[in-house]
Amino acid sequence: MQIDTELQAPFSYSIIPIIIVLILLFSPFIWYFLKKYIKPKTNSNTFNYNFYSRKDIASIKYNYLNKLNILEQNLSNKTITSRKAYQELSSLIRDFVFELTGLEVQTCTLKEIKKLNIPVLFELIKEYYDPEFSKISKGNITSSINKTKEVIGKWN
Repeated sequence: MQIDTELQAPFSYSIIPIIIVLILLFSPFIWYFLKKYIKPKTNSNTFNYNFYSRKDIASIKYNYLNKLNILEQNLSNKTITSRKAYQELSSLIRDFVFELTGLEVQTCTLKEIKKLNIPVLFELIKEYYDPEFSKISKGNITSSINKTKEVIGKWN
């Protein structure tokens, strides 16, 4: 009895399914790397957002300048304290920036605002922090209101 054994040729696989599997396996890592380490180039000195027409910007500015005037009147009538005025001032400028730019700065900390790279907003909020949160509210609220009016008036 003679047994004749013939070996068959190995299976020949197409390389395309292997490449597809490798791409699917490594794509999350590539995506993560691109999101984390490659940032879009932006001009950090420009904050002219074109969400509104010039007429809308003018009316928004007018609205917030009126709110500041009302705040100033309440302060001179002694219906609010200096600390409360600083809190309202902080809220007003944050709402103004949000309304014009869409950046949600209403709940941002000072450190988060600094990262946004809007120097005028950072400086104003920084000025408000000490009188707003210290035990004894020290600060020149009239000067702060005037600075806020100036920033709103010059905003592009």
